[in-house]
Amino acid sequence: MFSNIKADIAQLDNGKTTIRGFIRGLLSQGFQAILVYRFFSWLNKKGLSAQPLRFCCERVIEMTTGISIPAACRIAKGLRIHHFGGIILHPSVTIGENCIMYHQVTIGDIGGTGNAARIGNNVMIGAGAKIIGEITIGDNCKIGANTVVNTDLPSNSIAFGNPARIKTQQHNGHTIR
Repeated sequence: MFSNIKADIAQLDNGKTTIRGFIRGLLSQGFQAILVYRFFSWLNKKGLSAQPLRFCCERVIEMTTGISIPAACRIAKGLRIHHFGGIILHPSVTIGENCIMYHQVTIGDIGGTGNAARIGNNVMIGAGAKIIGEITIGDNCKIGANTVVNTDLPSNSIAFGNPARIKTQQHNGHTIR
């Protein structure tokens, strides 16, 4: 839990874990939501549900920040939530390392059935983006603002539009970002 929080703090301060970054994080609604998630996820992994305390803390975070991150989500280290509000994650979401998420992002299932997406490492998800269904988003992808993604996205891709159009860049035979 603490190594994940340390990486989350580093995302706030250009890759360094500093007191300034920690204080900045405590003042950030996105970081507050991540801290509550990290704590209750850690308890969940230890087999401790911590109910009803978990329910109360998650509801307070939802009401004060507009961010819903269930303890059942699997989120690797280095998550950064830029700006707060309107972020909803399905309990089956998996998010890789060093991802950045902006406000109004939803990662969910298809209308109450199935699971949600698996997000790779170093993925940037723009404001208002919706990632729907049990799909895979590859590493180093960028998802533009207000994009609706409902199909797999290969690594090193850029997705934009509704429905999402996918652009993969090539240079000298190698895929680049």
